[in-house]
Amino acid sequence: MTTNPSVPLTDDEALALVENAARRAAFAASTIAASADSVVKVARQIAESLARGGKILVFGNGGSAACAQHFAAEFSGKLSVDRRPMAAISLTVDTSALTAIANDYGYHDVFARQVTALGRPGDVVVGLSTSGTSANVKAGLAAGRAIGATTVSLTGRKDELDADWSITIPMMETARIQEAHDVILHELAQVSERLLIPGLTDDASADRFPFLLTEDQLESFGDWTRASGQALVTTNGVFDVLHAGHYASLGQARSLGDRLVVLVNSDESVRALKGPTRPMRTLEDRLSDLRRSADVDHVVVMPDSEPSRLLGKLRPTVHTKGADYRSKGIIEAETVIAGGGRIEYLDLVSGYSTTALETKVRAGAR
Repeated sequence: MTTNPSVPLTDDEALALVENAARRAAFAASTIAASADSVVKVARQIAESLARGGKILVFGNGGSAACAQHFAAEFSGKLSVDRRPMAAISLTVDTSALTAIANDYGYHDVFARQVTALGRPGDVVVGLSTSGTSANVKAGLAAGRAIGATTVSLTGRKDELDADWSITIPMMETARIQEAHDVILHELAQVSERLLIPGLTDDASADRFPFLLTEDQLESFGDWTRASGQALVTTNGVFDVLHAGHYASLGQARSLGDRLVVLVNSDESVRALKGPTRPMRTLEDRLSDLRRSADVDHVVVMPDSEPSRLLGKLRPTVHTKGADYRSKGIIEAETVIAGGGRIEYLDLVSGYSTTALETKVRAGAR
């Protein structure tokens, strides 16, 4: 491997570039959860403004200009489900205004003058800046505050824009920040439109269920996946020590459908099945591990020794088990098939077994 830019990129280096970017993009997206409360509160501001006849003014430079245009289009057009158009304007699309203002007053004022001209009290003004320091974006937000609009900034690690609401991505890499901004903007549109139109049909992007599903939510969740045309995949287990075998199985299971729900044994049911030495880790720790897996959409705590009862409520399209169960038969197969689903067996990764790992750990401890 070389870091000399004059040497042509090898296939391995190109592959590493793409794989590393994918990992950083996943990290950037994962940070949005920490700002979820702010996203919801800003969406409420947007919904309240639109309900009163207000509008959204949004802007940014370069790639952020593209994000701004995309965001505005989600309102005047639609996000996923048909509904009435809503007022949103990207201030980056009028080339005559942009070039005239830049020529006559300077690029610093290209957004501020448009906000002053078009904005009204009660509007929502959204400024995007990956650096968090863009002078013209800051000026546009200041103009928004001056007219009595609610101001919102989306930035990277820094935010020097002085908006009423700030949503940040804790990174410095422009491309990854912009990708995360797109996720935030999609959810601002999604939440605000559903606040405005409570009866809007749920589609595959409108998963409003919590990560940890309760038993009384299972039938509703299963009904939603079917109504929105999704294939629901389930699997179950203890997941005491999440190892390479588990990651491979979860990835394979996820590839069989659109949503993966993992049924996780409670501490009490693990002890009943495995004996007093298990689980080695608490349910809370095991759930925390699964929450970090990008393959897992939701989990359900399973108090029973086997999953038939809960699967009867979910009615999955596919229920998965390890390939070692192929010759044994599984108790829950009848329930899954009766609900219109099928059983799929997952390839095992040789050399990985939680029981074997437990034996090694305990032997080492002694």
